[in-house]
Amino acid sequence: MQSDGSRSETMVNLVNYSRKLGSNENLVLHGGGNTSAKTQEVDHTGRDLTVLRVKGSGSDLSTIEESGFTGLRLDDLAAAEKIEIMTDEAMADYLRKSMVDPSEPSPSVESFLHAFIPYTFVMHSHADSILSITNTDLSADAVKDILGNVIVLPYIPPGFTLARAILSLGREAIGKVDGIVLSRHGLFTFSDKADEAWNKHQKIVSAADEYIGKRVGSRFKAKFESIPEAEVEKAIPVIRGSLSRRGKKILNIDASGISREIARSVEGQQFAAYGPATPDMLIRTKYDYLYLENLDNIQGSIEKYAEKYAEEYREYVNGYPMHDPYPSIIVVRGYGIITAGITEKEAGIIHDLALHTFLVNANAEAISHHEFISRQEAYNMEYWPLEEAKLKRFKPKKLQGSISLVTGAANGIGLEAFRKLSQNGSTVIACDLDPRIREIAREVSVQTGIASLPVVVDLSREDQIRSMFREVIRTYGGIDIVFSNAGILKSDMIEDVRIEDLDLHYAVIGRASFIITQEALRIMKAQRIGGNLVYNITKNLLHPGAGMTSYGSSKAFAAHVCHYAAKEGGPFGVRANIINPDKIFRGSKIWENGVLEARAMAKGQTVEEYKTQNLLRREVLPDHVANVLISLIDEEAFGATTDAMIPVDGGVI
Repeated sequence: MQSDGSRSETMVNLVNYSRKLGSNENLVLHGGGNTSAKTQEVDHTGRDLTVLRVKGSGSDLSTIEESGFTGLRLDDLAAAEKIEIMTDEAMADYLRKSMVDPSEPSPSVESFLHAFIPYTFVMHSHADSILSITNTDLSADAVKDILGNVIVLPYIPPGFTLARAILSLGREAIGKVDGIVLSRHGLFTFSDKADEAWNKHQKIVSAADEYIGKRVGSRFKAKFESIPEAEVEKAIPVIRGSLSRRGKKILNIDASGISREIARSVEGQQFAAYGPATPDMLIRTKYDYLYLENLDNIQGSIEKYAEKYAEEYREYVNGYPMHDPYPSIIVVRGYGIITAGITEKEAGIIHDLALHTFLVNANAEAISHHEFISRQEAYNMEYWPLEEAKLKRFKPKKLQGSISLVTGAANGIGLEAFRKLSQNGSTVIACDLDPRIREIAREVSVQTGIASLPVVVDLSREDQIRSMFREVIRTYGGIDIVFSNAGILKSDMIEDVRIEDLDLHYAVIGRASFIITQEALRIMKAQRIGGNLVYNITKNLLHPGAGMTSYGSSKAFAAHVCHYAAKEGGPFGVRANIINPDKIFRGSKIWENGVLEARAMAKGQTVEEYKTQNLLRREVLPDHVANVLISLIDEEAFGATTDAMIPVDGGVI
């Protein structure tokens, strides 16, 4: 091993080439793969150290910075060469104790492997083309004939056992080859120069690509007719509900391009029990995916899958609680691919893993005969002790996996409700007439790390509301929480009310609440996992004030919609409740254009007096209403409450 310049130069090269590796999705997907470099550093005492800088937990090679590489004392790792056996838990403990800085992220589980390869730079990928060749019954010699100057090892689970296998090859043997191929796992290349390690990687992958290009023609043979999207859209809430029995899921629904091609193909059905492209994916994808031949018995098919998974769990797993037994990937014949995760991001990642798996398995089947690891090995990987330890530490947000819709989400109460729902983990459809909702939604998503869907909608238009719900189904698969909040306010005495103003109030506040409730109830009843309908009505409902006929009567209609929704939704676990706020001024547009001043004048008060005209003599804020909303939808707090009204008004005088 030679130094490739100073530590800073070495790390610059490591970052640059790691990003090259990570930016190619045919080499690395969503945090997969790892890289390392051996550097000379000075510790806190001033002593010179040789340090292995290896990708840390949570880092993504495509965007990694220097801080994404964890430092381990190389002498400590080299001392482990004399150890024959080390459990995964003992390995993790050993690596923690070898860290230069304990505050850095946990190092890659393949750190020992990187340490035992006697070169400065090491690069590891799960290249699709390499997996296409090794996920077959081809012999090691046949694989070498294809890939060139490489060592080919059989599948060995990641960890110390794999590192020992690399060590046993010997420095001389490793030094004579361009790379090491791990069957059904991936490729390692190495050199004292970063560009040479990268070029070796490219050379081996290119040889695989060239071979596949010559041997593989059409990957997916069309057999089945396409299903109209409208038919599947009716079934999607049933699919989501059936997948969400143990915890709510967000769906990723793809009925276009290669997903549609796979769904129409023979292979779409044939590959259901082939396993993913690499064992690393099992934690997210499981071994099998569900293939739906038709839409006749969706719930039964999903439950049958879960029962089979539970049987295999009992056969192959000991000592760990069973994971969610429901499929994370569903192929709907003739339609496309649906994936499910506890967040929109997770569902998207699983979708990407599924597509790459289909390509790898199709290539493998065309090259020779597809072969993957055994069921026992697969369950060992899915219930890997190091991953189980992560699961124990994982604390999902309260509303993780739920899907909410907020009307009037661009300002005031609606915006605060949007923020609070997102902060608690819910994916939010944020709708408003104001086009600024797009930028607002981006800002909220950046702040909370939770995806949202902004929709510009005119609630006075039935077609736009119904179109919005179709978009919700196509994007996320269903709905769990609806906050009917949007409103308008034009204050006039009865004799001065214009019919067009009365009609607009009714359309935006009353009729829109009905249409939204109608659409949401249809979805919630199909899902059969309950739901929450919450209506922002007004203090005016019980304590009407002069000059508020258009506003108050429209709100009264919406309140009655809530009462009926509670009656009809109750048997399906759907709760419907009302929040009655009063005088929420901050951030609200309905009090603009002189409305606030006119109402204060009508009461013979100043604006400040009008704002605090309640028993508590304090201004009621959007936060107060949003916090009541979060409490109302909490099953532990209000799970037995429906058809109720909660005032948020400071106390009516």
